[in-house]
Amino acid sequence: MNPILRLFDRALRINPEDNVPADVAANFKHNVIANTVDLMFFFFSDSLWSINTIMPVFAATLTDSPFLVGLIPAVVNAGWFIPQLFLSGRISKMPKVLPFSKKMGFLERLPYMFLPLLTLLIGKIENQNVYWLLLLIMIWRGLGSGMSGLPWQEINARVIPISHRARFIGLSRVFGQLTGLLGSLLSIYLLARFPYPKNYAIGFMVAIVSLWISFAAYSQNREPEVKIANHHLDDEEQKPKGQTWSLMKQIIKTDGNFRRYLTSRSLAFLGNMASAFIAVYAINRFQLGDEQAAVFTALILVSGIFGYILWGALGDRIGPQKVVILSFIIWGLGLLVAIFSRSLWVYYLVFAAFGFYTAGLNLGDTILVMELGEERLRPTYLGMARTLTGAFLLLAPLLSGWLVQSFSYLVMFAVSLGFVVLATILMATVKDHPRRRSS
Repeated sequence: MNPILRLFDRALRINPEDNVPADVAANFKHNVIANTVDLMFFFFSDSLWSINTIMPVFAATLTDSPFLVGLIPAVVNAGWFIPQLFLSGRISKMPKVLPFSKKMGFLERLPYMFLPLLTLLIGKIENQNVYWLLLLIMIWRGLGSGMSGLPWQEINARVIPISHRARFIGLSRVFGQLTGLLGSLLSIYLLARFPYPKNYAIGFMVAIVSLWISFAAYSQNREPEVKIANHHLDDEEQKPKGQTWSLMKQIIKTDGNFRRYLTSRSLAFLGNMASAFIAVYAINRFQLGDEQAAVFTALILVSGIFGYILWGALGDRIGPQKVVILSFIIWGLGLLVAIFSRSLWVYYLVFAAFGFYTAGLNLGDTILVMELGEERLRPTYLGMARTLTGAFLLLAPLLSGWLVQSFSYLVMFAVSLGFVVLATILMATVKDHPRRRSS
């Protein structure tokens, strides 16, 4: 255990030259543990109803429409992004965000409670009607996560200093992915062992318990109180809403770096439309059972573990912008494999690439947005970055469903690849916070 403890101590040590505020440094290790345990149980839950593998395959048992299957992950992802802008003004004025964040986290977790009940309706009412109820739950799930997303990010920014963000995200996500891997192995067993839809119902119930444990761990954060400066406003900006919209217009008008970031991320969301179909396509193409979706989840999680180790080690050195670019390139290579693979064993590389890509994007993009503007404007930048690009998450399933129905899965993969290439080129022009050169 000594080498492991030394590794943790080295990774979490705060040095004088890091210039970390005393109240943040005093609670740093405690907050790292609280947020890591939160992620571990959240990832465990997420592996049992993965939005990229399990839920699309579950939706495919209820409808034959590629568009409706692709809509499930789209509304969840879009729901996470769209509400954040409307909370930015309120969050930026809070000396402490944790009480509000806990309320939103509770709201986020409520819709999951209905998933086991939904499975009881299968066979009792038409599958199409079950699908529409599932879609409503997923919309609530997405919007709930969007309401909790901005305060959750702000808490992380307040308790984790900039000098340690990449290593914290990498370290915590490695543990999260490991527990997620255990969840995916359990999901493989449940989906294969029990008949449909009982197999999904049991998995959903286990995930609910784990989800509330993650909430309890997150509630243990020790947040420093932030002093909110009172800035003089023009007469026309006295109203809070007027102030927020005026500030947003000014940022869009004057910050070309942020505009390039927004355009690149919007294109990347269109390039990510293929992720909703990589599992469904494989099951249809290679004639596999539903339990194979959990195997795909495990592959994503395993590759994500190595991804977070890699990106966590590199992130504080090369900066988040380069991490995002490398992640785009890896996803582009994965799409090439999806297009040209002719065997299941080769196709497994698609899920491995997606795991590395999501790990790099989660780590790099989270840090990058925090560094694009002044610290006092961070909630506004976070909200704008999420909401102004979120509409493309809803556009993606419309486009991908039309491409699959009108042409084929392979054409849809090729169009996704084109968007990824454009996003990569544009992201290369975005600048992040300079890093110290490593000796």
